[in-house]
Amino acid sequence: MAFSLLSSAVLTIISAWIPSLTVLIFIGILKGFVISGVSAVALAYLTEEVHTSVVALAISMYLSGNTIGGMSGRILATLLSGELGWQKAVLIIGIESLILGLLFWRLFPGSKFFNPQKVDYHLKIKQMKRFLTDSYMLRLYFVAALLMGAFVSVYNYLTFRLEAAPFSLNHFYIAFIFLMYTFGVFGTMITSRLSKRTEQKNILKGSILFMIAGVILLLSENIYIVIFGLGLFTLSFFAAHTMASQMTALRAKEGKSSATSMYWLFYYFGSSILGSGTGYLLHGTSWSYFIIFLIVAILTAFLLASLKFNDIHKVS
Repeated sequence: MAFSLLSSAVLTIISAWIPSLTVLIFIGILKGFVISGVSAVALAYLTEEVHTSVVALAISMYLSGNTIGGMSGRILATLLSGELGWQKAVLIIGIESLILGLLFWRLFPGSKFFNPQKVDYHLKIKQMKRFLTDSYMLRLYFVAALLMGAFVSVYNYLTFRLEAAPFSLNHFYIAFIFLMYTFGVFGTMITSRLSKRTEQKNILKGSILFMIAGVILLLSENIYIVIFGLGLFTLSFFAAHTMASQMTALRAKEGKSSATSMYWLFYYFGSSILGSGTGYLLHGTSWSYFIIFLIVAILTAFLLASLKFNDIHKVS
């Protein structure tokens, strides 16, 4: 995790001086590749290092940290790029990330219950194949991809809608729209509480339905309704994401890091493919068609979550 954080920070700093869009995209791909080491290992680390009675709480707190980081990063990037330009904004964020990575490296406790073993790549591939052929895990992976794709799409392109009529907001006010990420923290907390007394599948399905309600409200031309819809959408997404990631981590008795890395692979595939593809859709059509497409994507995730889950058998 320390290597992932530090190498990602260094790549971010380097990208501040890259004039070529092609090279910048390549560095972005490389950065996404190395930073995935954090998310792939973190969930496995938590499920191994904390007592089973508080795994749900620990994962919720970890994802709350992700939420706060995503929110502060977007706000900082929007404000700095508006005032100083994107290159200085990237440089400042890269230096900040490097400092935080060094603090993590020095202060974070090592594993107590993990037994290091020689990596058997054939075993890893076998585990991943098993997860990909297990309908329970595969549905969770596609749910993660669809929901994350919809979430990233909204936050990527809502800013352009708010800059245009009838809202016509400037970048300073738009930056604070990302304070809606705060609702994501509440989403993870609510999921942690509900998971103690409500079936996991029902929490996931309910969260997805609320996401649909939130995204529909983004069709409004009233800024207060849009803000409310964005808050509901954000809270519901993080509730669904927390639940899906918990179900993935708890499902696998062995090969937890393989199971969670596959989850994050699909999660970020959804982010990159849908997050980019919907931009072309919006450019070629309108905001209404953009929202309709997102509703279809989220409904597909709901249908996948509605299929029967066999909670007794676990993949090993």
